Amino acid sequence: MGSLWSILTGCGLLVAVVGMVDSWLGGNRASDEHDVRTASFTVEQAHLVMQSHRVCRADACPRKGAAFRTLVAAGRIVPDARADRYSL
Repeated sequence: MGSLWSILTGCGLLVAVVGMVDSWLGGNRASDEHDVRTASFTVEQAHLVMQSHRVCRADACPRKGAAFRTLVAAGRIVPDARADRYSL
């Protein structure tokens, strides 16, 4: 029974690692939670999106990117001037 348990635990860890790698590589980009809305975010909504998508990259997640641009336009975030990809 101990051997079976270690095999199942190993399989569970493997599934978890594959899921994490898939999300890092953008496997979940098509899901609704990462799609950008047609209307713009309010500053408060943008803050909530940034918090709930903290593991996403702003250049890979359309929703976090839109929230980031909203906060930059509102003056709540000042991106580094050397980072061209974050310019409006």
